[in-house]
Amino acid sequence: KVTSWLIIGTDVSGNQDGIGEDYQGAMADFMLLVVFDEENHSYGMLQLNRDTMTEIHLLDNKGEGEATADIQLCTAHWYGGNRQQGCENTITAVSHLLGGVPIDGYYELNMSEIPKLNNMVDGVTVTLEDDFSKKYPKMKKGATINLDDEQAYAYVHDRYGVGDEENTSRMKRQQQYMTGFFKKLQEKVKANPNYANEVFESLQDVSTTDITIGKISNISNIFASGTDKGIFELAGKSKIGQALGDEIDHMEFYVNKKAMVSTMSELFGIVEQKNKE
Repeated sequence: KVTSWLIIGTDVSGNQDGIGEDYQGAMADFMLLVVFDEENHSYGMLQLNRDTMTEIHLLDNKGEGEATADIQLCTAHWYGGNRQQGCENTITAVSHLLGGVPIDGYYELNMSEIPKLNNMVDGVTVTLEDDFSKKYPKMKKGATINLDDEQAYAYVHDRYGVGDEENTSRMKRQQQYMTGFFKKLQEKVKANPNYANEVFESLQDVSTTDITIGKISNISNIFASGTDKGIFELAGKSKIGQALGDEIDHMEFYVNKKAMVSTMSELFGIVEQKNKE
C-alpha cells in the first residue's frame, strides 16, 4: 500500500485570519509530496517548484467555481474561502499535474513556523550554498554551521538579495536543509517512538491538516527505519512570462512530461502502472 501526503509551506501574503469575503489565501511557497510505501517499507519525497505551470481551479470565497487557468502552482492555495479549501485546491492541482496520482492528505504550515521546527531538532548543520553574511555575519558561502532558528528561516525562506534570487536556487537550499532536518528527526523518533506525535501535537494550533495523529503513528515507523529513496524534483525549463495576467513579469516553470513519468516511476511506480492499464 502506498500513502502520499502533500506538505505545504505558505508565505506571508493573503489574509488567512479573515472570514468569508475577508479571507484571502496565502501563496504556497513550498510543496513537498511525501510518499510512503508500506509494503516495501520505504519512503521518498518529491519537491515541487512553486512556479510550475499547470491547471488551477479559480475557486471563489465559497470554494465554488468551474473556471480554470494554466498558471503557477503556488496560486492554487490562494483560491477558496478558508485554509482547508486552499489546501484541497492545491492537492487537486498537484494530482492533475502528476497525471492523476491520488494524494491521501495534506499538512499546511506557514513558513514563519520554520524556527519552531528547527528548534525541535536542535538545529540543522549545513554547508552554505549562498552568502547571507550581510544580515548574518557567520553565514558566509561555503561555511559549515549548525543553523540557529533565525538562520534556518533565512536559509530556506529568503530569496531576494540572495545569490541569483531564483526559486530553483532556493529549492536546492531547501533540499539540503530538509535532508539534514529529516535525518535529525529520524534520530529523535528512533530514540522516542512517540516523538513524531509530539511534534504534530505541538503545531496543531498553527497548522491546517486532514491527517490524523493515528496516521502519523502508523507511518512514523517507516520513517524511522525504512529505506529512504531521497528527494526528487521534476525536470523542466524556466522562463519569464505574464500568464497571471497582471501585466507583471513572473517566473514560469514548464515540466518535461517525459522526464516526469520517469521520475514518478522511480519514486513509486504509480504513473507507470496507470500507463500500462
